[in-house]
Amino acid sequence: LPYFKTSAVFGAYQYQSIQRTRVFDWNNSSLVVHYDKRRSNGYRDFSGYKSNILNLKYLRDLNEKNKIVLQINYTDSPYAKDAGGLKLSEVEDDRRQSRKNNFDYDTYEKVKHVKTGFSWRHLNDDNSSFDSYFFYQKRDFNSKLPFNYGGIIFLERDYYGLGTKYSKEFFSDNKSRTITLGIDYSSQQDDRKRFKNNLGEKGDNTFDQIEKFKSTGVYFINQTSYTSGLLFRYGVRYDENRIGTDSEAFISLNKFNPSLGVSYSVSKSDNIYFSTGTSFETPTLNELSNNPNGNGLNKNLDPSSSVNYEIGWRKSASNILLQASAYLINTDNEILPYEIEQFPGKNFYRNVGSTLRKGVELSSTLSFDRGFFSLNYTLSKNRFKDFVLNGTDLSDNLIPGVPSQMLDLELLLKLSKNNTLILTNRLIGERYADNLNETLIGSYNIFNVKYSKRILKNSEFFIGVNNLFNQEFYDNIRINAFGKRYYEPAPKRNFYFGLNFSF
Repeated sequence: LPYFKTSAVFGAYQYQSIQRTRVFDWNNSSLVVHYDKRRSNGYRDFSGYKSNILNLKYLRDLNEKNKIVLQINYTDSPYAKDAGGLKLSEVEDDRRQSRKNNFDYDTYEKVKHVKTGFSWRHLNDDNSSFDSYFFYQKRDFNSKLPFNYGGIIFLERDYYGLGTKYSKEFFSDNKSRTITLGIDYSSQQDDRKRFKNNLGEKGDNTFDQIEKFKSTGVYFINQTSYTSGLLFRYGVRYDENRIGTDSEAFISLNKFNPSLGVSYSVSKSDNIYFSTGTSFETPTLNELSNNPNGNGLNKNLDPSSSVNYEIGWRKSASNILLQASAYLINTDNEILPYEIEQFPGKNFYRNVGSTLRKGVELSSTLSFDRGFFSLNYTLSKNRFKDFVLNGTDLSDNLIPGVPSQMLDLELLLKLSKNNTLILTNRLIGERYADNLNETLIGSYNIFNVKYSKRILKNSEFFIGVNNLFNQEFYDNIRINAFGKRYYEPAPKRNFYFGLNFSF
């Protein structure tokens, strides 16, 4: 249906957000236009940002068998300043200060990004369909880092991809079967240049390289569902990746990845499931190009591969939904960031041998007459299985940056017909900041409150407070930062208000 909505939010640190959504609807098509404009001076010195986003989505039913979707997404962020990571002593002295080098070298990011996409769904008469897509992305990226040699980066990215999949259903007395066969192809080219950062001014060129990444993947999936409640699914995917530069030959990174899943509906409200599979992740061009040995790609950086296992249970009733699962992930050659003294603030990457991640996840939602209560909890242990760094055996150390537990609680209460109160609480557990597990980041608990009041038929006014109890915490930890500059302090108690208007 035709629809128009405007949302305006104003908050601490001169935060402003204006969002507009317009939906046009015709007989066989619709158009969604969404605009998002945001800016803030930031909680810390030298941490302001500004961004403008425009999204267009056009949907059309050509006929009963053919549907198309066209999308255009445009992002313009003229600046996002970087206050940098601080040492603990600097945080204790003034948690809102920026790192001096970040201010002196005018550290920030600037990006313009355009993405266009097209998808087409074709339905056949014999329970089969084709789903095809094409996309193209263009990105202009400019950043300044807090050091001289190579401290200014210009990146022009051209990225496109296309693919199609064919699906067909088969039916018999006691089961239904769906097979899917698909192919994906993508090509990315980055024109990367680096210059000296002479205290914010562009100096001599230090790096000029064109990087290329081409990927082709084919996959097959078979899923069979029985009237008894049993569902069986298996698949296999093969990926061929070719990576190179304008001065280096392409290298090939190829992998088969099988998967298997089984679920069983004990009753209409109870379901148990198990899945296993492998995954394969190549280093990104950004990770490869940050070569501590100089120009060219970092050939010492290998792809990571994982074997995943998950078992779980779901239960639904008239007013409650429960879910519990346990997982285990074995990974070889996991990629983690680190810094070196000559380039503080710049991430380099290395493989860390093998890792083991295991945990449990619990979630529930309880609905009642005047609202709902939801809970999501994760308890995990993520450690190195086999990792030797500079002669030190780090096996059994915990992987840095990953909290031991996370808990999200949300309570929505309809105080009256026109008044609503939302209470949210987030607990983030302890985690280490470094591979050596020498620096432990403490847990924190953040409580937020939002009150809204309907003032017209389709409008509401709202006001809220973030971090009600004024906790000191960090919204980012710079993993393995040189000089123990791990800490990026987050805002303390702050307020906001706004208005939603729609018709």
